[in-house]
Amino acid sequence: MTAVVAERTVACRGDRASIWDAISDTERLNRALGLDRLSLERSSDATAARYLVRTVLGGLAVTYEELPFEWQYLERWRSERRMRTGPLTRLVTSFTFAPRADGGTDVGARVELTPRWPVLSPVLRLRAGQTVKRLEREIVRIDGALAAKQRPPAKVTPAEPAALARAAAALRERAPGEVAFRLVDLVRAGADVDVARLRPFDLADGWGEARRAVLATCLQGVRAGLLELRWEVVCPSCRTGTEARSTLAELSDHGTCQLCELEFALDLDEAVEATFAIAPAIRRLDLGPYCIGGPARTPHVIAQALLPAHGEARLVAPDDEGRYRLFVRGLGARPIVVAGGAPREVVAATGAGDESLWIAPGGAVVVRNATAEERHAKLERAAFAHTAATARIVTAMPEFRREFSADVLRPGTALRVSRVGLLFSDLTGSTELYAKAGDAAAFRLVHDHFDLVIEIVESHGGALVKTIGDAIMAAFPDEIDGVSAALSILRAFEAFRGRAPNGAGTSLKIGVHGGPCYAVTANGVLDYFGQTVNLAARLQGEARGGELVVTRALADAAIAAGRLDASAIRERYDARLKGIDGAIEAVRVVVGSDEGDAACR
Repeated sequence: MTAVVAERTVACRGDRASIWDAISDTERLNRALGLDRLSLERSSDATAARYLVRTVLGGLAVTYEELPFEWQYLERWRSERRMRTGPLTRLVTSFTFAPRADGGTDVGARVELTPRWPVLSPVLRLRAGQTVKRLEREIVRIDGALAAKQRPPAKVTPAEPAALARAAAALRERAPGEVAFRLVDLVRAGADVDVARLRPFDLADGWGEARRAVLATCLQGVRAGLLELRWEVVCPSCRTGTEARSTLAELSDHGTCQLCELEFALDLDEAVEATFAIAPAIRRLDLGPYCIGGPARTPHVIAQALLPAHGEARLVAPDDEGRYRLFVRGLGARPIVVAGGAPREVVAATGAGDESLWIAPGGAVVVRNATAEERHAKLERAAFAHTAATARIVTAMPEFRREFSADVLRPGTALRVSRVGLLFSDLTGSTELYAKAGDAAAFRLVHDHFDLVIEIVESHGGALVKTIGDAIMAAFPDEIDGVSAALSILRAFEAFRGRAPNGAGTSLKIGVHGGPCYAVTANGVLDYFGQTVNLAARLQGEARGGELVVTRALADAAIAAGRLDASAIRERYDARLKGIDGAIEAVRVVVGSDEGDAACR
């Protein structure tokens, strides 16, 4: 049946990148257009659609297959809905973005409506014209807001004043400072679409604040009753949240993505992200969804296309040289290298592969589908700006360890962490102190030393994992921060034992190491196990009083980062450690001398 088509071209003042960013945010666009929210049901048939959608269009309840969007970054995007009920069999919306000589952008909007019965064509022609007029008005509104350096207005569900006032006061008491005021203002007045899912690092970058400070304030906001913490399972391909959990205990050791048809192992580095939602007692937001696709949802994807059964699709490579990735739903991925002098066109059979395909800037990757199922293919950046507050980062923060100590993994679940810095310290001379000074005096000195060590660990971005007798284990997102903390601890302890009653006969020895391990729940706390943990503990055992022992590689990295003065190194040697195969190139660092003081900077 012949489709009814209506289209408009709008001359915008905004540059192409700004206009693209705004219009490709289809969740926000659909809300602004007054469309109804969607109800989703998973689909697993031979079409490219992964969801059946139920909603209301033009006052009629409809069900349709939601196909993956198609787009070429900055040039065009298109969505197709195959209608199962209602007066249409097909609805296609598309946009084009053409740069103008004056720096602006010509935005083309097009709507195609295919009637289920020919008699509906005149009515649908009127409806299509009305739809593109609404799109035109919204594009003009978006362009005006961009020209005024503002975001287009959007719905704001009002906050409950008394509940907001109580939570705001509690937060400011817990986290005084500008970040808390900004967070409260956002919760009070942010558009529903902007605050439905708060990512603390995105907020920090937008506000010009330190990421760690904003994340810590969001955690305090949960305790103040302003926010709720969510753990999102993130697909490694589309990099969107596939499910959300309120506690770590609800996580399993694997996740799935319906859109990408992937099953993947969970780790705390990339696959689990901490996000925040406004507490329902403060604001009951319109969470939608109003769209489940669109380029803005996956900004790392440069081009995406439907891949017909036994057919092919063309994906245009970007102008920027570099490493990219081709992904075909359900059939895997392979690396792509964009480089000058490479072929202008390459053919890729579907399926995963380790061998890179080389393509010239602006060249075409032709993807062929040998299967009887319709799929989608995408070309994506291999590297991307990381703005996720991952579980690896959050669970190593002192604010999380203190305030969310009950939020632990399910017993028996072990999730991989690609890298964590671990610090072990031990107080020497304490056993003799108990015998010499008595239990009470020795106990007080041990606990005073804990206060000193833990305060310095936290000031360097680490968190206490546990105490073991008179020793501690602490975790850091970066092991170089652990080295800085260890040096500060050793220097501070020299002053501490000089002023503490009975402290003269004690000293500290510390080991720091970083690497991969597993996060587990042990004795009711979030703990770590694996060879990295063993090596960090063994290095601490190698240290003598007043020393830090690390691997030679970590010492060299700390020197290169300006965290360790090479003159503080007393010895470089090969250590043979219990339970560790082979010799470890180790380094002894001494603090307390002039050289040691220079190391603690």
